[in-house]
Amino acid sequence: MSAPPAYAPTTTSTYTPSEHSHVNYNEEITRSSLIPTSVHKSVYDSLCELYAILNVTEMVENAFVKDYITDKEKYTATIMRLVNQCQILLESVRASPTHEQILSKILPDLNLDYSNVLTALAAKYDLHAPLALDRLAKKVPATIEHFHKHVEKAENSGQKTQADSTADESVPAAPKLSAASARLVAEATGNFITLMDALKLNYNTKTQLHPLLSNLVISLNELVTREQSQTVTLEFPGKLKLVSWLIKLNNLADSDELAPEDAELFLQDLDASYKGFYDSLE
Repeated sequence: MSAPPAYAPTTTSTYTPSEHSHVNYNEEITRSSLIPTSVHKSVYDSLCELYAILNVTEMVENAFVKDYITDKEKYTATIMRLVNQCQILLESVRASPTHEQILSKILPDLNLDYSNVLTALAAKYDLHAPLALDRLAKKVPATIEHFHKHVEKAENSGQKTQADSTADESVPAAPKLSAASARLVAEATGNFITLMDALKLNYNTKTQLHPLLSNLVISLNELVTREQSQTVTLEFPGKLKLVSWLIKLNNLADSDELAPEDAELFLQDLDASYKGFYDSLE
């Protein structure tokens, strides 16, 4: 029979588990030993949320690509909400120099500008989510991204048509072209979603609703279309109702609240305006 391995204790040998006498191998591993401070907890919680957002976004993108999601409005709203949540969390993990130090220890492959937090997080925890990483990096849904590319192509075609029309007046003028950028469309979409969520959460005072509606109307007024070589504000069904609600909220006192039936009507008008806005982009 062969001799036992050198590390196995016998009746004639002693067993020393470690040369580090300060290490207590019988000590229970607790949450506080892994997460010693509230800042550590904040960073880990944010990274957990980002990991979840990557998984959800990957699932939504796959479903959209495979036509399991046929409602483009719901897809756009879902991705915009995920993008907004992601941006908030990315800011929270860098809330202070202490946050950044902890984040750098957890994800040592970070760039100096912390621009690759999502990529480093996915790489460290073996998360394969290429569609999610691409979508969250672009910060706009595929519907808005493809619309923007279509606009650029149409504008280039329109400029060429206009040049040819100058040389030959028999050529018809270029069709109505939208000059809305992906950034402005995404901003307006996000403002729509934020205001609708606020109403669903029973926000009903002037102080709560007026700033949100003001931001929405301002972002919509920045969107323009090009018609006969002139730039005009983008118009769509329901836009005037938003202005009417803005006037109504402006006339309220700060302590006044919308009646439940008014809040319900506001939400219905807002939903109809959002659909009209979305249809005008196609």
